[in-house]
Amino acid sequence: MQSDSNPTEAMMKALTAGDAVLAAPVQVADVMTQDVRTMLPDQSFAEVIAMMATRSFHHMLVVDEEERLRGVISDRDVLRALSRTPDWSKKSVAEIMNPDSITTTPESTISAAVRSMLEHRINCLPVIGPDGRVAGILTTTDLLKTYEKLQAKIEQRAL
Repeated sequence: MQSDSNPTEAMMKALTAGDAVLAAPVQVADVMTQDVRTMLPDQSFAEVIAMMATRSFHHMLVVDEEERLRGVISDRDVLRALSRTPDWSKKSVAEIMNPDSITTTPESTISAAVRSMLEHRINCLPVIGPDGRVAGILTTTDLLKTYEKLQAKIEQRAL
């Protein structure tokens, strides 16, 4: 590994890279996806399949008429239901969804949300606003996009 011959220059690079870290997003609201596709519990399972097949997302939030979370359906839930459920085309969203959702809030720190995702081995967290309604979703893709931007800033400032 090559070291900088000028200690002052090396320190300035480190401080500049540190500035990028300090300017990083902190709260879930800073990185979550706000435009969320939702379904109602009484919609058909076939509608879930159609929606996931035509859009590029892996999780569907299930809400009631007041936009309050009732459950989550992941692409893995869809595959499981297709392979294990006889006559799946007659099932409703409520029969397939996971009603025991782990959630977060817009004000939660990103580190707390990531810790929860790792602890529960899940790839998304529905984000519930102060009014009890769905405010968004935090996914591993959101986190990776944020990490990539932060890492690029650090690398740009360090070079």
